Amino acid sequence: MSVHNPPRLAILAAIGLLRDEPLAISTLEFLPTELYPPLFMAAVFGRHRETLKAMVPAWPFARLPLGSLMQKPHQGTLQAVLEGLDVLLAQKVHPR
Repeated sequence: MSVHNPPRLAILAAIGLLRDEPLAISTLEFLPTELYPPLFMAAVFGRHRETLKAMVPAWPFARLPLGSLMQKPHQGTLQAVLEGLDVLLAQKVHPR
C-alpha cells in the first residue's frame, strides 16, 4: 500500500485560476505573493503563454525561477517569458 500525496491547496488554486486565463491575468496585482510560485509553475507546465507573459513584469520576488523552463524546454513558454522581460525592460522601471 502506497501513501497518496494529494496536491497542495495552492497548486489546486493555481490550476483552477488558469482555467480562465483572462481572469488569471487580471487578478495578478491582487494575488498574495504565496500564490505566485505555484501559479508560475502551473502556467509553465500548462503552457499558458499569455499568463506567463503577464506574470514576469508583475513578479513580486527578487529572482525569477527559470530553471523549470530549462528542464523541459518548450519554445512557446520560453518565448512568452522573454516577451514578459521585454515588457519589463520597456517600462524602464527597476524590478521589485
